[in-house]
Amino acid sequence: MDDHGGDLSRAPLAYPGTPVPGPRLLVGDCDHTVRPRHTRSLAAARSGGCVRCELPLGPGAETVERTLRRLGAAPLADRTPVLAVGSNAAVAVLRHKLTGRGVGCVVPLLTGVVRHLGVGHTAYVSRGGYLPAAPVHRARARTPVVLQLLDDDQLAAVDATEPGYVRVELSATDYPLLLGGGLRPTRYHVYAARAGVLGLPGTGRRLLPQREVLGALAAAGLPHTGSDDPRRVSGELARSARRRDELRAALEERGMSWSSGLRHRPAGRLRWPEVARTGSAGARRPRVRAARQRPRRR
Repeated sequence: MDDHGGDLSRAPLAYPGTPVPGPRLLVGDCDHTVRPRHTRSLAAARSGGCVRCELPLGPGAETVERTLRRLGAAPLADRTPVLAVGSNAAVAVLRHKLTGRGVGCVVPLLTGVVRHLGVGHTAYVSRGGYLPAAPVHRARARTPVVLQLLDDDQLAAVDATEPGYVRVELSATDYPLLLGGGLRPTRYHVYAARAGVLGLPGTGRRLLPQREVLGALAAAGLPHTGSDDPRRVSGELARSARRRDELRAALEERGMSWSSGLRHRPAGRLRWPEVARTGSAGARRPRVRAARQRPRRR
């Protein structure tokens, strides 16, 4: 387990933590490997196929659905697919968020690659003293991601930890997502930054290690970032809401707060069985035009 135990305010320079390396079922303090297997049946053939997610536990294999039922957790039919592009993709962070709010910690986590979606930084500093990640539109990008299947209580708990974000819905028409086992969800949710994303000279809207992004802000002459010790900068920002507000205002004033360019719609009720689909890798790819990177209007 990471030294910070999932609480990145204790280690802001470690943000965003270590993402889950492959499909897992998170169960309390443990996470079990999941094997997505593409299977065919008469019913599945009519809809293009299905994916049977198995847990290699013991000599046999148990499906994720059966495990959820055995553990008394919400079934897949009652779960919402949420794309994690920042620290939520780390098992330790997700566990910390759920257990800290007294919510059950049984979550299927699927891994894959999304197209035309990149990751940058929010145009503000969090209360933990780091600049969090945020999704951005980036034509032709291919980004590794984690898809969480959250029940209603878990979704509310994670929502409560994201005050600087709004949960929105993305479509595979704009952002095709391919998961293990050939699963291609048609829609899913993601957390978009309310204050826009950070646009740095020379790097644009890209995710950098915290030391590098703080160094870039210092080089640009942003307030409260001038120390040679990034750990000290993060600590002082974490302790002072005034400093965080002044830094965010400076980013806005200097035109470094950009639109994410995301093509999204408001997030409504969404259930996994409604969107879980499979398809051929040779299917026609949707055409997506590049979004213009314009500074946000003040």
